Amino acid sequence: MNKQLNDLFSLKMLTKRNIFMSFIIAATLSSCNKNNEEMTTEAQAAANKIENLKKGQLGGQDITYERKDGMNFFEGDIILSDKQLTDDGSANRGGASFSRWPGGKIYYTVASNMGSINANKITTAVNEYNTKTNTQWIPRTNQTNYVEFIFGSSSGSDGWAHIGYQGGKQSISLDQYISVGSVIHEMGHTVGLYHEHSRKDRDQYLSIQWGNIQDGQAYNFNIYSSGTDIGPFNINSVMMYWPNSYSKNGLPTIKRANNTTFTYNRTGFTTGDINTINTMYP
Repeated sequence: MNKQLNDLFSLKMLTKRNIFMSFIIAATLSSCNKNNEEMTTEAQAAANKIENLKKGQLGGQDITYERKDGMNFFEGDIILSDKQLTDDGSANRGGASFSRWPGGKIYYTVASNMGSINANKITTAVNEYNTKTNTQWIPRTNQTNYVEFIFGSSSGSDGWAHIGYQGGKQSISLDQYISVGSVIHEMGHTVGLYHEHSRKDRDQYLSIQWGNIQDGQAYNFNIYSSGTDIGPFNINSVMMYWPNSYSKNGLPTIKRANNTTFTYNRTGFTTGDINTINTMYP
């Protein structure tokens, strides 16, 4: 009798052990499959991104941009119109902008789904422009040439904007967690500013760490030489890339020319930013 009980107990333990081991194997396989799926998805996304890269001209200069969602993305967050990519830009060159807003007046509206948090950030950023620069951001009534602030991702902290005055309706997209400084940055593109790291003289002040840049993203660090650099290079400009922009390994993609790192916080205008805008809009 005791032997039968012992055999039965051993059988139950063995069964439990087999079930437990099966669970471990299944969980491991599930984890592996999940990781493989994630890797496949990431690889596919990267491949799609590279496939979307296009060649074009901006102000007579050969550039690379990404065609996505029916728009032309340049340097990540700048939207170029098809006209900008076909026009040689000779009539509009200067200040690295396609065209200036007439009289420095920028009419705007805010999408109804923006949410109060970002609406407050927009109000703060608009006040910065209206009190510190010669541009005036004015709530739209019935103007046909204007900017609409639209809501982007509910989980992101980025944005994008059409650059310069293009005529008709153009957009500035803001994610849920974007900072006020980055709202000012996107509005800077609307005013007509490109990124500070793209200036013709940038190699005197910056060292691009090409080996740390994500595959297929090196074109975002090319010099844009068709515009006009205004004032001295400003590493703290609100239009500057972050030190680790497009990093594939967490290491800096941009350092100072002497190979030292810099700490950059996008909080708002520098004096240089204000002077640049006021030179463009006297």
